[in-house]
This record gives sequence, structure tokens and C-alpha cells, in this order.
Amino acid sequence: MMANGPDPTFRADDGDVALELVSAAVTSVVEDIFASLHTIAAATRALWDRIEDSGAKPCSTDLAELRDPIIGELQRQSHLVNGVGFVVADGVLADVPRYLEWWRPDPKPAGEAKRLALDLNPGSEYFYDYSMMEWYSVPRDRGIRWVYGPYLDYTGVDLYVCTFAVPVTSGRGEFIGVAGTDVPVARLDAALLPTFAAHRTPLALTNAEGRVIVANDAEHVAGSKLENPSSRPALPVSATPWSLVSLSGDS
Repeated sequence: MMANGPDPTFRADDGDVALELVSAAVTSVVEDIFASLHTIAAATRALWDRIEDSGAKPCSTDLAELRDPIIGELQRQSHLVNGVGFVVADGVLADVPRYLEWWRPDPKPAGEAKRLALDLNPGSEYFYDYSMMEWYSVPRDRGIRWVYGPYLDYTGVDLYVCTFAVPVTSGRGEFIGVAGTDVPVARLDAALLPTFAAHRTPLALTNAEGRVIVANDAEHVAGSKLENPSSRPALPVSATPWSLVSLSGDS
């Protein structure tokens, strides 16, 4: 469940407003990432509605029109993300059952982007079934934006990432897919650690399972899981399933 406000117990233990500044910094980064996804979602909806209003059903080739807004957000968020795109719902395209219009930076040549190609054939040994993945299924089934991770992304990058996603619906109210982006945990750490480091007590940003995303304590690395996270003082982070958790008392 998304957080609605701070835990007063944590604030009382902390004794200052620095914790709220950390929370505000995390929220600012998160909201800027989601703003990029809403830009892509709006472009997708406009394209979809224009095609359907003409009496046709969208095809995978039509999604090439999304490349400019997708690559634009990929470049705008280059300090944070390593992939951005639109992931299509099952059966909504006229020509293929599934499709991704997903782009990543291409180091050769520098400054350009490369479309991600995955095996979407259910009969293949290497079938990439995105419909079963939490970053896709939660926006689809619950109609909300979501953050999944950290997890190891095996789609050619082998990095710990958090995937952000928002549901996309057509003007007729049909779910047509999700706009998403992969954010390497190392880049979140680089963006947030100066604020975390300024906080005077040990602190970790964790997901709903108590898994560490960023911490100002060297013994709590990204991807590790806290012991008994529900028993610790915690401050929910607005607009995410994340919390800021006290590490005081850990060895």
C-alpha cells in the first residue's frame, strides 16, 4: 500500500527535521521519474486514439512514432535511467500479440539510443514473459503507478535496478500497456547519498519487503534485507511503496 504520511514515532526518535528533508529528496527524484513516464503515456494515448478514431487498430509499426518522446525522456534522465519505453498489453495490437517499444543508451556511438529486442515467443526457451512481472502486473491489475525492486535485471545489463511503471489507457478506457523505466540502484545511490550522508543517524531507504535501496551505512548494501524491518521506526515515502528506516542499534 502506498504511504500516506510520516510515522510520528520515527520523528520523535529522530528529534529534528533532517529526516523530512531526506524524505523530500527521495520524493522529488521519484516524482521526476514518474513525470517522464506520464509524458510517454500521454504521447501513447494520443497516438492510440488517433489511430482508433480513423477506424483502424494500432500495429507495432505505428509505435515507431513514440521513439522521439521516449528517447527525449531517456536523454533528459540520462543521469538516472538506463532504459525507457512502452510495453504493450496482450492482444491490443493488430499484428503481434506482444511488443515493447523500449530504448536504451548505446555506448557506441556515444549519445545515441538503441531499441531493446527481447524474445516474446511463448514457445521459446528464452521467452520474456513481462505479463507475469510485478512492475507490469500491478499497474495493469490495480490501475496505479508502481516501483518494483531492487532486483537483478538480466536483459543484457546485469545491474540491480528499480523499475518504475505507470498504466496507460486509451481514450476509450481500455488498458493498452505500461510506460516504464529502469533505474539502476547505483544511480539512485549517487543522486540521493549526499542527502543521506548529511543525516546524522544511520538510515536506509527500503522497499515494502525491507530490502535496501540506499543507505548511509556501509554494512547495509543495496539488495540486502533488513532483519525484522516491521519492528523498526520507519517513515513512509510519499508516492512510493518505500520507507526510510532507522538503522540505529545495528552492529
